[in-house]
Amino acid sequence: MVRDPVPARTPSSPGSYYWGGAASTAFWVDPAERLTVAFYTQLLPSSTHPIRPQLRQLIYSALTD
Repeated sequence: MVRDPVPARTPSSPGSYYWGGAASTAFWVDPAERLTVAFYTQLLPSSTHPIRPQLRQLIYSALTD
C-alpha cells in the first residue's frame, strides 16, 4: 500500500495498492482516483522493457478532473 507517493517516485495516491506478476502483468487499485487497472501481457523476462512504469504514467496522465 502506498502511504506517500513522493518517495515511491511513481504516479499514485495515498491508499493505492498494487501487485506485479510474472510476464510483466500488473494490477493496481487507486481508491482516491476511483481507478482499477489490470494489465495482462506475456513479456518475459519482466526486465525486457519497462512497460509497467510506462503504463502507469500513461494512465495517470490521461486522467482529467
